[in-house]
Amino acid sequence: MAHQLAQVTGAGLEHRGLLNYAPGFRPFRDTVLFERIGGQATVDRLVDLLYEGIAVDDHLRPLFGRDVTASKPRQKLFFAEWLGGPRRYSERAWTDLKHAHDGKPITHALAGRWLGHFQRALEATVAADSDRRTIFGQVRPLAVALVSQPAPQDVAWCGIGARAVTRATELARRGDVAGLGAALAQAPDLLRPTYAAAVMQAAALAGRAEIVRMLLDRGVGPDGPFYLPVGVTGRAFERVIYVTPLCAARFKRRAAVESLLLAAGASEDVFTAAFLGDLTVLTRMLAADPGLALAADPAVDVLDITPVEHAVAGGQAGTLRIILGHIAHPLPGAVRALRGAAAQGSLAMAELLLAHGADATRIGVGRWVLHPELAPLLASRGAAIGSSGSWIGAACTGNQGRKDDPEYVRALLRYGARATDRRSGDVMKGATGVLALNATALHYAAKAGFLRTIEVLLESGADPAARDSLGRTPLDWLEQAAPSVSRAAVRHLLAPEREQGSASQTAT
Repeated sequence: MAHQLAQVTGAGLEHRGLLNYAPGFRPFRDTVLFERIGGQATVDRLVDLLYEGIAVDDHLRPLFGRDVTASKPRQKLFFAEWLGGPRRYSERAWTDLKHAHDGKPITHALAGRWLGHFQRALEATVAADSDRRTIFGQVRPLAVALVSQPAPQDVAWCGIGARAVTRATELARRGDVAGLGAALAQAPDLLRPTYAAAVMQAAALAGRAEIVRMLLDRGVGPDGPFYLPVGVTGRAFERVIYVTPLCAARFKRRAAVESLLLAAGASEDVFTAAFLGDLTVLTRMLAADPGLALAADPAVDVLDITPVEHAVAGGQAGTLRIILGHIAHPLPGAVRALRGAAAQGSLAMAELLLAHGADATRIGVGRWVLHPELAPLLASRGAAIGSSGSWIGAACTGNQGRKDDPEYVRALLRYGARATDRRSGDVMKGATGVLALNATALHYAAKAGFLRTIEVLLESGADPAARDSLGRTPLDWLEQAAPSVSRAAVRHLLAPEREQGSASQTAT
């Protein structure tokens, strides 16, 4: 790869960190603390008690949305991994800790109240005083690191404040120097590191050198990482593949932007080399420090996102092979990486990951079931569609522009899904909202008007009289369908006798 070389930082990855948290986000990695305190059962009880306290705390309660319990299953995975247990949270979480909390008005006082509830839950669940002191000693700085007050009043990642960030990134993408200058004057908090990183990345990807120069002149660092759009990385890596502006510029071959960043002191790192397929830099870095092959990206704080995931997200089988050559067997985790390789239809990367111990049994739902070579390979290693019904959301709803796709549904059924499954039990979400409806694939397909999918489901044993948790049948769900759905056609499939009866009465 022909480009100028930035400063090679080796093991120094401080430039990728977004939070100043000295003890680290993985303080109990490779310890026996999780098992010693009682494993997942203790963590579950700890989180349950923590949320009981939050639910009755009038100061904290507003930060947790309408249903304070909705995030409990996710938090149980988080604290299990944080305490040294299975890395299931990193397999599935879609954003880092900083962005999950950025924009929330977290004061030192609120962090203190949260810590009080955590300490009380800890005392009730962890027996050894020494373990309690150790855990609390690490969770305190973690909570304090998320304090955002005095917070920006007009800038946030969600809600009304998000408009300022969206507008600024669009102005940067268009190269509107005057417009962005006015936006920064109106909302100076856009220059805070996480927001500025988003604006800088938009400019770098679009090749807007004049915007990059403006941001650098205003004190924005040349290394602030930000996640790539899901359209680039794929859903397996949604909001977890963070790249520096230098990586973004090289990815889009924006030479002028690259030169500006290098002049400002931009740093090279192992994640950039892995994502871009820079074999020369990667080989040199790993030769100097083989441990970089499994370095956890500081940009995504608590999540385990390593150069392995970056290589797969970039579609770089060559760099993946080099990285894996520096990792002892078996490869820790790698479920997300395998999921990403499968989503890309990359047999080569999937074979590499499986050969190094990636766990195919946890790959979950995906279009891998349609691949003529990948599907049987993954199935031979234990990959299957479970009975939780999570496949229903991926194939039987009209959400996110999905279309009637009977072949996908057939393939899902071929690899373990059942036509009688119900959409519920997602471990990353509480049983609230749509999951609490406990509805079948036929309910969703009827509402979406997916006629060919309905036919496949009926052929496979779906029950047109099945009722959701509110007692409603698929025909009842049809009444909530969009105007474009052919209700008569759906009724003909689900209740042909009723349709024939109606036709006879009309004729009479």
